[in-house]
Amino acid sequence: MLDLRSAAPEVSAVIAQHAGGPERLRPHVAGQWGRAALAYWEHLCGGRRFPRHSDFNPMVLRAALPFVCLVEPVPGGRFRYRVVGSTLSEFLGGGNLAGRTVDEVFTANPEFAVAPYRQVCAEACLHMHTASAEWIYEDRAYLHYSFLLLPMGDSGSRVERILGVADFVPAEMARAR
Repeated sequence: MLDLRSAAPEVSAVIAQHAGGPERLRPHVAGQWGRAALAYWEHLCGGRRFPRHSDFNPMVLRAALPFVCLVEPVPGGRFRYRVVGSTLSEFLGGGNLAGRTVDEVFTANPEFAVAPYRQVCAEACLHMHTASAEWIYEDRAYLHYSFLLLPMGDSGSRVERILGVADFVPAEMARAR
């Protein structure tokens, strides 16, 4: 089995990428967990550029928690997983990823993996990409996914946390398309 951590860096499975405000991304967010997280994130914004992390209550997204991660920017332009849901952890093939950095998980092409997080922090924007992992995980039930990144921060001017939400399409549905 080949996983994301050892995949050839020249191979890209990204089908589409979108960045910007919620009005730009909303039409592209089709998965149930992404839609739920985006609606909650917008509710928490309350007219601000992005919501305060301290306002975030994970129990509001209780059903989505297996598909969610919370990431924090750390010195050196790196990003540390604080919490990673069980389904997302299984998909990434790394067991418990809490405490590890994105570049430690995606060693084959760390810059490609870190770039969306850097964009979210630099522009305080939302980011979403849709991709296929069919060529990586032939033995996994989930082959296609969308991953939405939502900025949060208590300062109001600096992104201090990034909420990541994955939506997966099971293999049967991917083959039926």
